[in-house]
Amino acid sequence: EMSVNCSLWQENSLSVKRFAFAKFSEVPGECFLLFTLILLMFLVSLTGNALIALAIFTSPALHTPMYFFLANLSLLEIGYTCSVIPKMLQSLVSESRGISREGCATQMFFFTFFAITECSLLAAMAFDRYMAICSPLHYAVRMSRGVCAHLAMVSWGMGCIVGLGQTNFIFSLDFCGPCEIDHFFCDLPPLLALACGDTSQNEAAVFVAAVLCISSPFLLIISSYVRILIAVLMMPSPEGRHKALSTCSSHLLVVTLFYGSGSITYLRPKASHSPGMDKLLALFYTVVTSMLNPIIYSLRNKEVKEALRRTLGFRKVLSRNSINIIVLMDNQDSKALLLIFSENGIPAMRRLNSTPHHTNGFVLVGFSEWPQLEMALLVVVSIFYILTIFGNSAIIILSRLDPKLHTPMYFFLANLSFLDLCYTTSTVPQTLINIQSHKRSISYVGCIAQLFIFLGLGSTECVLLSIMAFDRYVAICQPLRYTVVMHSQLCQQLAAVAWITGFSNSLVQTVLTSLLPRCGKYQIENFFCEVPAMLQLSCVDTWVNEVEMYAAVVVIKVIPLGLIFFSYINIVRAVIRIQSSEGRKKAFHTCGSHLLVVIMFYGSAISGYAYMAPKSSSAKLKGKLLALFYGLITPMLNPLIYTLRNKDVKAAVKKILGREQEQGWNSA
Repeated sequence: EMSVNCSLWQENSLSVKRFAFAKFSEVPGECFLLFTLILLMFLVSLTGNALIALAIFTSPALHTPMYFFLANLSLLEIGYTCSVIPKMLQSLVSESRGISREGCATQMFFFTFFAITECSLLAAMAFDRYMAICSPLHYAVRMSRGVCAHLAMVSWGMGCIVGLGQTNFIFSLDFCGPCEIDHFFCDLPPLLALACGDTSQNEAAVFVAAVLCISSPFLLIISSYVRILIAVLMMPSPEGRHKALSTCSSHLLVVTLFYGSGSITYLRPKASHSPGMDKLLALFYTVVTSMLNPIIYSLRNKEVKEALRRTLGFRKVLSRNSINIIVLMDNQDSKALLLIFSENGIPAMRRLNSTPHHTNGFVLVGFSEWPQLEMALLVVVSIFYILTIFGNSAIIILSRLDPKLHTPMYFFLANLSFLDLCYTTSTVPQTLINIQSHKRSISYVGCIAQLFIFLGLGSTECVLLSIMAFDRYVAICQPLRYTVVMHSQLCQQLAAVAWITGFSNSLVQTVLTSLLPRCGKYQIENFFCEVPAMLQLSCVDTWVNEVEMYAAVVVIKVIPLGLIFFSYINIVRAVIRIQSSEGRKKAFHTCGSHLLVVIMFYGSAISGYAYMAPKSSSAKLKGKLLALFYGLITPMLNPLIYTLRNKDVKAAVKKILGREQEQGWNSA
């Protein structure tokens, strides 16, 4: 690994003021592969733990001590992973792997805080299981809300105290170089290795703290489970023993995963420490265990699975004689909607008296009015979605691996490919499920989330396409100043503006749309949740929303389209003045791919919105097909357009595949 020069990061050459994380590998492909893997696990961890916490908070059946501690654990895991993984991901794909001394101290505090809290919280959960199995008659009294709250407060308080103490203890040391942390984040052992002078006392203090804060809770857990095992073995009924053990198995598995990796890292002798092994263990107890915890608790727990179903919008599912029955709850009039789907998936509705419920939902009508199209759509959409994922992922990987593609144009193209990946994933999986299962329901929360993500990504793409047009304008009209104008910092700022603008618009539109009363209407005339289709469900005048929507269309679509048009007018003028025919052809060639993508995206999107208002069957079908075009086909075609028309991208593909320059793409 390359060493890092600390001379620029020291004040008066006495103390290091910035650190740098060591490179995982000099091979860019390995770093990008690890980045992708960690990002996926991070997203799964966030989603899983958030769903567990949400299900517990919204389900009265889970308002018990065991699930109170589980909700605390889920919230803790979210903070635990967020304290280290974002910076870890940045270090894997960025040339700048530095972190300030203050930033490193902050990261160490939060990481230690959440880690020690988890140790104590797992011990509290073991005590809860001990009381439930060994003293069931006294359980409700001894594990009251007050006792549970105090145990949780002690766990969080202990984590905070130890985190502050350890961070202050470590950063009171002098760091006079080297400044490269041989790790993914600021952890105790690698930072101690960088400190100047004798650190034996500090290492002893860290070891003592680890013994007290890791080993002591672990011994309490072992003691609790020994007593639980004795109590279970004394039960006469095998069903009782099985039930008792099943309530403990999830917690015991989580304890084994967390304590196993943590103990090996912090309690083994210093001589046996290996940087490579430390990094793998760190990945395990920061990413893998946090991802597995919600999976373990949801897959092995019927109550959690049932609460998750209710949280995601399902009250009850029955199936009899090829009839699928789904009961969704409507908060507007405290009635239950009995949705009956026959084999062809066409919904019918009956209204039943029921008690109020916390969730309501929608039915995505999709293409159910044309059942003859559904099987063909299932096959076509699946193939297009796979091509979209593969093509856009390839563009992102190529733009990262090939140094020749580290230019503004390909930076924005990588942003566009990542956006298209998310854009299609926000709607297509739900569409495929609805087509093949005929259960076309989506929860209220799921619909609002889909609306927010889809609209945010669509708005971001509008702004991003205008920025890409500006990049081509500067490249062709001001070639001598291109590298000065389109420097890396400006490109990052323009990309940030696009993403922030897109999701700010989406937030406003989503909030205004979600506040409209529906008065029992639940059928969305589309295959995903979109603003025009949801406005049709409202039972009040929506002119304010429509005015706001058209204003947003002007700001997000018309103005960027005007900027694109203005850029290309100037580009055409500049190209016409080029004397050489080869120069003109090359200039037009660099813009052809972007211009084709703009025409496809804006043309289908504007036409799709125009078809949302009419009520005729043919107009609805055309509108849905256009929505399918700009929601799936355009993202699929984008990488093909940029690949087939671009020599740099084709050369990068040949390099990655190990082909010679003369072979492969000649026929293209």
